[in-house]
Amino acid sequence: MKNSWLQNTKAHLLGFLKQGTSPKSLALSTTLGLLLGIFPMLGVTTFAMTLIAVKFRLNLPLMLFVSYLIYPLQIFLIIPFVRMGEWLFGAPPIALTLDVLEETFRAGFFYALQKLGTANLMAVAGWGVLAPMAGVLLYFLLLFTFQARMRKVESTLPPGEGDL
Repeated sequence: MKNSWLQNTKAHLLGFLKQGTSPKSLALSTTLGLLLGIFPMLGVTTFAMTLIAVKFRLNLPLMLFVSYLIYPLQIFLIIPFVRMGEWLFGAPPIALTLDVLEETFRAGFFYALQKLGTANLMAVAGWGVLAPMAGVLLYFLLLFTFQARMRKVESTLPPGEGDL
């Protein structure tokens, strides 16, 4: 019984890892990994990707790998996304220097949460405007790339070996 449970678990895990390996799924998984990987709200991207990958049967390991790979870009883009959100709403610029952030946290955690919450909402708005346009372009570029790569791989396989 223990052996069958182990084999069942292994089969489920392998199935999960192979899930979403068509060119369309790979392109969508990579695109979402990139877009959600730069989402300007720290701490929610892994959870969001997991939900999306499970719901739409996408390649979660690929999504997570891509998002972790570009994690420094997420940090780097927070301020430009905040500025984009400010521009969208016509809001005055929020001071985001280290001195101001330190002073904000000294005033109290909930005060900092309120002040930085506004900046975070501005950043999400900026991301929300740019991400769909970038996502469509990126998806089709990646789809073309994965389809071309798949054709190349299939053309080099001996007859019958590419069949599942």
